[in-house]
Amino acid sequence: MPLKILLFIFLSLHLFADMQLKNNYYVDSKKIMLSDIVENTKGDVQLFKIDKNRYSLRIKAKKLLKILKKNGVNGYSSQYSYIQFTKKSSINVNKIKSAIQREYEDKYSNIIIKSISVKPRTYLEKLTENYVTVLSPKSYLSKSGTLYIKTDDKKKIFFNYKIIAQIEVYETKKEVKKGTELSNLNCKKKSIILNKFRALPLQKLEKGTLESKHRLKAGSVLTQRDTQGLYLVKRGSDVNVILKSSSLYISFSAKALQSGRYGDNIKVLKNNGTKIKVFVTGKNRAEAR
Repeated sequence: MPLKILLFIFLSLHLFADMQLKNNYYVDSKKIMLSDIVENTKGDVQLFKIDKNRYSLRIKAKKLLKILKKNGVNGYSSQYSYIQFTKKSSINVNKIKSAIQREYEDKYSNIIIKSISVKPRTYLEKLTENYVTVLSPKSYLSKSGTLYIKTDDKKKIFFNYKIIAQIEVYETKKEVKKGTELSNLNCKKKSIILNKFRALPLQKLEKGTLESKHRLKAGSVLTQRDTQGLYLVKRGSDVNVILKSSSLYISFSAKALQSGRYGDNIKVLKNNGTKIKVFVTGKNRAEAR
């Protein structure tokens, strides 16, 4: 058998064996069909039915897996003890979607949102017109999450949401040591699909402004946790200091006693042994007042 065919069979079996049941399936009717779980299935059959007085049904994952096997569906597994099926609500969630869109666009200047899905965690026949959408403080770091709306009578209704979007980030081209200036020499801009971050990714990278806060591996996405203002003056370096007033302009060299970023006040040592305070204005440049 040709190698390509063997490789295709291996990959197909590997992908099939990795299929996981979702924790919650949203269904169009109270009849739970095989196609609600397995897309493009042949010979669709009804598996369960949600009680007429309810809008959701919980099934033990072990029981569901056995039923799937009886219907010729193998290779599924579950990390959950129970699987829930919830009937979709026909409520209008455009207002909630707009709130999600504003939140993400506020945090990502270059985001391209492709779709936003919002589903109530319980079945809702209708939705009040007056409410406030509340997202968690760091919701923008993930493509999905849970939010709630707060009604006038202070009632909270919870929803699950998912956003599919594309953003631009900066990624290290190679390993970067702690305290290294970040620039186009060791970083590159890259377009990726929003997934999950531990901190907000860097939105822009201007020359001579940032350095690495710690060692970064090659291929690391730069976040606010990874960067800090670039030290323009380092302790022990020679600094060109300018002293100016309305009638005076003097330039002299001094030794930096402290490291400093742009706008920092640091101490320097003049050639005559006098210590003065200056504020950093550029690379090995400062101004005294």
